[in-house]
Amino acid sequence: MSQPGNTSDKSEVPPENTKGEQPEKRAPLSLSDLMSIKSASDKAVRANLKEFHDIIQDPGQEVSPKSRFDARKTADITRLLNDKSIKREMVKKQGEESNNSGDYRWTDTRNVNASSNMGLFHPLGLRQHFNLRGVDVTKIEKEKQSEEATRLVEDFLKNTMVDDFALSPHAKKDLEETTHNLAEACSNEEIIAASIHLARLLRHLQYLEESKKAVMLAMGVDPDNKLANQLFKELERVHPQDIAFSPVKTVKAQLNKRDLARRIVELSRGRVTIVGDLLIDELLEGKPERISREAPVLILEHVETLHIPGGAANTAHNITALGATCHAIGVSGDDEYKDKLANMLENHGISHDLVVDSSRPTTVKTRILSKSHSLMQQLLRLDRISHSRISPEIEEQLAARIKKTAADYHAVILSDYRAGAITDSVIKACREATAGTKTMLVVDAQNGYERFGGCSLITPNQPDTEAAIGFKIDSPERLAEAGRRMLEISGAESILITRGSEGMALFQKGEPHMELPVFNKSEVFDVTGAGDTVVATMALALVTGASPLEAMALGNLAAGIVVKKSGTAVTSQKEMLDTLENLEL
Repeated sequence: MSQPGNTSDKSEVPPENTKGEQPEKRAPLSLSDLMSIKSASDKAVRANLKEFHDIIQDPGQEVSPKSRFDARKTADITRLLNDKSIKREMVKKQGEESNNSGDYRWTDTRNVNASSNMGLFHPLGLRQHFNLRGVDVTKIEKEKQSEEATRLVEDFLKNTMVDDFALSPHAKKDLEETTHNLAEACSNEEIIAASIHLARLLRHLQYLEESKKAVMLAMGVDPDNKLANQLFKELERVHPQDIAFSPVKTVKAQLNKRDLARRIVELSRGRVTIVGDLLIDELLEGKPERISREAPVLILEHVETLHIPGGAANTAHNITALGATCHAIGVSGDDEYKDKLANMLENHGISHDLVVDSSRPTTVKTRILSKSHSLMQQLLRLDRISHSRISPEIEEQLAARIKKTAADYHAVILSDYRAGAITDSVIKACREATAGTKTMLVVDAQNGYERFGGCSLITPNQPDTEAAIGFKIDSPERLAEAGRRMLEISGAESILITRGSEGMALFQKGEPHMELPVFNKSEVFDVTGAGDTVVATMALALVTGASPLEAMALGNLAAGIVVKKSGTAVTSQKEMLDTLENLEL
């Protein structure tokens, strides 16, 4: 007989159920049950939801077989719980303190489309188990715009074909890379930038219709984009006959880095004489203090005075900065700046012959600058300059010094800044000093090109060229005509037209002209003095054995470096070699 305290006997006898048999506990409906409701008819949906509502209200009610526990449905909820974007939080009833009581609310923190909540059919009075939050209408709109932009890109790439059989290998590579960048663009900003870049390249290659389509692609993505609208207006001004013009054959494929590097090293062997308007760029830097009581002007406290070579002196400085030898011949006044000009030239390794003219001042351009921290602002410029021609006596002195020194140098550069030093007599003296010799005569002038007949090279920029020929250079045909006219007007052996962002074009008697795009397209800070750099570098390259194409390439390379710098600047052989190393040819 078992003892009352025997626990093992008690385990064999089930405890008496004084309240009767308890009903079998059923699992609550899973989320997948709710989600499957929307596919049923309205009647079935309401019936199931009513049944679910009754079960919640009366846990003792028998659950239909449809609501029995299903491991696969539980797995669905497990995946949802593992999703970090879906959260479950308890909603307590008013007055409840237990942490285990209350209902749960599911929250989707992802941004979803507002229409995703349609079709769940939640009757009034029944708690909605999913509260869809985080609907960002602005982001949805941006996504729609991005999809539309992507569609426009696909249509453009599908319907725009370019026959590249006439292009050089380098031009083909540029076109392929630019097209690939457009195809890979993701955001609207990237699509606009890539399409504008492609439009410019197609314009340069003379695929004008395709260039317009690329611009219209950018305008389709952003109709208010100023750059795209401006470029489209420029393309609209191109004459219809230019559309059928054959693509320009670039000459970059004829260049290689090894030969150019050798030419850069040999630049230091050059010896050049500069004849022209030597001037001082004077920079007066001051720190702003207060507004003057005498007048509504800013008071600056003087910090520093700098003297920088300007005009023909800047051309001379570019030559010595490249390691070459330079001798400068010019005019100075009999004033306090005479010695400052001489000292400035000597400090930059430039030997000189200065003819003193007491009737005119030493040419000085003074810029007053306000310097606050790293910000430099020009407030005023004051020029000390005489535009009158030098007297015959001064002309004779200059001519004598030119004839005496020119034979010892490889080239003579005439640099005319319209300060009176370059007269017909001085030009004649230079022509006579170089005639019958291997000494080159190179001209850097802004007008009056007919005065320089017989010179080796003239390097005008495009605005000065257009003023001389009387028409705009707005098409390849007009560019070719401009070069031909300039050769006729000047009587020079070759003309180099510098075109800013459009590159350079070299015209030679009896030879087809050559065009070279700019090497530096985007990092332009200040173009001041870039023309001086081009003429100095080209002259050195030509006198040290470079071909006209190589000389143009080196001038292009050097100019691309100095435009990254502020004010009149120079470059060096090391900078050119480093830049060449990273250049794509």
